[in-house]
Amino acid sequence: MSLEIRVLILKKVCIYIKSMKIKKGLLLSVLICASSLLFAQKSDKPNIILIYADDMGYGDPGVYGGSKIPTPNIDRLAKQGVKFTNGYVSAPVCGPSRYGLLSGAYQQRFGVQANEDTWAKIPGVPNILPKKQKTINQTLSLAGYKTGMVGKWNLEGSPKTTFDESMSVMHFIGLYWPDEKGHYSGVNEPNAKRSSDAINWGPEREGDEYLTDRLGRQSVEFIDRNKEEPFFLYMAFNAPHDPMQAKKVHQEAVAHIPTEAYRLYAAMTISMDENIGRVLDTLEKLGIRDNTLIVFASDNGPTNAFSKKAGWLDEWPKEMLGSAGPLSGWKNQLWEGGIRVPFIMSWPERLKKGMVYDSPVSTLDLYPTFCAAADQKIPKETIIDGVDLVPYITGEKQGQPHDKLYWYANEKGAMREGDWKLWIQNNTVKLFNLKNDLAEKKDLAKSNPKIKDRMYSDWIAFKDEMPPAVNQEWRLKRKAMALEKVKGKK
Repeated sequence: MSLEIRVLILKKVCIYIKSMKIKKGLLLSVLICASSLLFAQKSDKPNIILIYADDMGYGDPGVYGGSKIPTPNIDRLAKQGVKFTNGYVSAPVCGPSRYGLLSGAYQQRFGVQANEDTWAKIPGVPNILPKKQKTINQTLSLAGYKTGMVGKWNLEGSPKTTFDESMSVMHFIGLYWPDEKGHYSGVNEPNAKRSSDAINWGPEREGDEYLTDRLGRQSVEFIDRNKEEPFFLYMAFNAPHDPMQAKKVHQEAVAHIPTEAYRLYAAMTISMDENIGRVLDTLEKLGIRDNTLIVFASDNGPTNAFSKKAGWLDEWPKEMLGSAGPLSGWKNQLWEGGIRVPFIMSWPERLKKGMVYDSPVSTLDLYPTFCAAADQKIPKETIIDGVDLVPYITGEKQGQPHDKLYWYANEKGAMREGDWKLWIQNNTVKLFNLKNDLAEKKDLAKSNPKIKDRMYSDWIAFKDEMPPAVNQEWRLKRKAMALEKVKGKK
């Protein structure tokens, strides 16, 4: 309940009590009790909800210029808060992106560069995150928060997590429709599961619950159970990631899209948006929306996964699913389209509605932002590479949240400094001015050698600070396979 509503109720209580002609002493006692009931909250700490989409492109939501797929609830969230135009993830793929998000530090500090570094079992690697590196939820627990998550985990220990409550946990992949026994393959199982023959519009059996709806339902139930205390909810959707499975009820809404793969992707996105709406409606119904801090982002850019493992049929055109908008590239690339994502923050009690923030920010910033909102100090031994974004948004702090942002994975790298973007692939180094060239088409490395060399030197220093990647066995196998290919061509 907002402050304005509580004041209005108290005024009406005063008018009503006066009309009853109660004695002054008793009147004062009644007013004190009424004020206490209305203004005394168990906590002034905001509820916090982090919504993470899987493989949604920068240009997909309507508020980011998308026109193919209706996203009224994501757009609604942006209208209720701040749209970031330069919002980045720390990696262009899901596993490392989530390590950065939940640890608050560049995931390379823990040897995580690629998805293969986040596999459930890596020979000789019992733990990836050191015990001293507390995740967001663990630190918020110290502030008295009830923590819960639904969906895609990606960190070690799956299906166990470090949250108080964990529901429908996936390590990587989960099928959207249950089997005849009600089990969702890949959900609450220790290893990722895939299916190459799982393309469908469901349900096949009446009454089967779509996985995205299940995650939405479990989120609403968690909120309702914990509405009296501050809570942190991590809604980690696996949508609109493959397998390509959607609801028949959305076929009409996507009929204008010419290809089947994209229609499935669009319908999966619609389902996710609907369940974001369920959560917003629940918060409003319970009267706790104003003091709930919500962030929405995607884990990386849109995918061009043409693999048969993802269910891609031979007759389908090789097209990117989702839109990067004006950006180049896609998932698993360090072009802007792979790492710049839809990024929205809403907190009605603190942040103005309908704001647009243009300075570069990162999902690394969410950990310190949430802790500052909860008035919780971050444990001393926990490494944090982000900053509290709220004072920059409100204008309490001037300048940009970050002078520099870095990316690094195997042979790929990138760096953002002001309007400049450095892009690295093996021995190729390119330089772009994003203010003038958002699509990264004009390489300015030769015409600006001092800027290129300085930024490259900074990036090398960042890279050299990091330990080796954890999954060396996979890298050795990959190297051996590459050598075999070269031999085969000779």
